[in-house]
Amino acid sequence: MSRRSRENPEGLQLFDSHCHLSDAQFAADLGAVLKHAHAAGVHWVMTVSQSVPDSKQTVALSRNREGVFCAVGVHPHESDHFRSVDIQALKDMCIEPKVKAIGEIGLDFFRGISTRGNQETAFHAQVELARMLDMPMILHVRDAAGRVRGIIDEHGHYAGVLHCFTADKKLAEWAVEKGLFISLAGNITYGEERLIELVRTIPRDRLMVETDSPSLAPVPERGHRNEPAMLRRILEKLAETLGISATEAADLTRENAKRCFRI
Repeated sequence: MSRRSRENPEGLQLFDSHCHLSDAQFAADLGAVLKHAHAAGVHWVMTVSQSVPDSKQTVALSRNREGVFCAVGVHPHESDHFRSVDIQALKDMCIEPKVKAIGEIGLDFFRGISTRGNQETAFHAQVELARMLDMPMILHVRDAAGRVRGIIDEHGHYAGVLHCFTADKKLAEWAVEKGLFISLAGNITYGEERLIELVRTIPRDRLMVETDSPSLAPVPERGHRNEPAMLRRILEKLAETLGISATEAADLTRENAKRCFRI
């Protein structure tokens, strides 16, 4: 049981399954951010990468911090800069014991920051790396659900999580069928009834929670910098949605995250 405090009166033990601790917004006060998270009951975090240089940074910052794990990978927005040699660089980083996943990887056809062709090239290569190393993937999917399913089916590797889930029931059903997890972020506090109804259909043993900090701060913090301590707001909304206690929601999402990342 986590120590009870003003910030964590129930003594919850939480796992933030997706954040970006290497982001410049945390550069000046990362130590304080992690201390605040711990006081709020967040004892485990998965910090996720955007590029090869960012992956090196996440590995370094997680190395000597208890409860901080990391994923290495090239985000779809960075795919125009992806090169085949990046796969070897990512592979080399995976020998580090704190590296637990390949991510964040996927496709984003909504913003189109990188070309679709380059996104697919980088995604194919990284799914294959995850398959070869038998590691879970942290998947970013936006306006590209069908293509993501097709590429993952092509490689036949179904370990990992759909992060910050915002898609439709069809993708959720496919993910559950294939054994993937589904992670919920601050957007479940924004009042979108379609998403809330969808959450209720997902098996509880597949649900995880995340902040995606420093983005997507939950209500009532929306518009401010997000951080792992705000995971409680998301957890409380999930508990309300499922009709269970915050303790039950904390326990199931924490254990799901540990299973997903093999911790």
